[in-house]
Amino acid sequence: MKSLLYVLYLIYNTGISMSEFVKKDLMAQIERNKGAKRMSKEKDGFAITIDLTSSEPIYRQIMNNIINNIAGGILEENDKLPSSRELSTILGINYHTVNKAYSYLEQEKYIYMDRRKRVLVGRIASKSDNELDVVWETQMRNLLSESISKGYSPIQIKNKIDQILDDILGKRGFN
Repeated sequence: MKSLLYVLYLIYNTGISMSEFVKKDLMAQIERNKGAKRMSKEKDGFAITIDLTSSEPIYRQIMNNIINNIAGGILEENDKLPSSRELSTILGINYHTVNKAYSYLEQEKYIYMDRRKRVLVGRIASKSDNELDVVWETQMRNLLSESISKGYSPIQIKNKIDQILDDILGKRGFN
């Protein structure tokens, strides 16, 4: 149960009314009971949602959420992310799970830690078509092979790729 001081602190810092806070807290409890957990930050649109009932590992869900926020232009270079402990507390999951996600994201240069141990979005480099790295190409090749082996036609795959690209680029304002 949340302490009254903590609730007042949240209400004061978010600028919402007590009834809005209670409503949001109730909705959060309902979502938690359904197996989904969500974290929103100060940055408009930034959210991390995990589904505890999904077969996808939680650390992978966290990674994908952050990568999607970067791809969608919601997170930009040097934006601050919650620390591993903060995020694990917010989502109600194990600290080591968040740490694993952050570790993988750091290896791939999506995030970095500065001298003050803050977690920040890394430099977002644009790559030309000639510079697509081998790891990315291998992952894409494997994903396409998997799709074909599951019976999807090349047309279905191309249409789905176009739909996803339109969705991502639309969020970034390219459409």
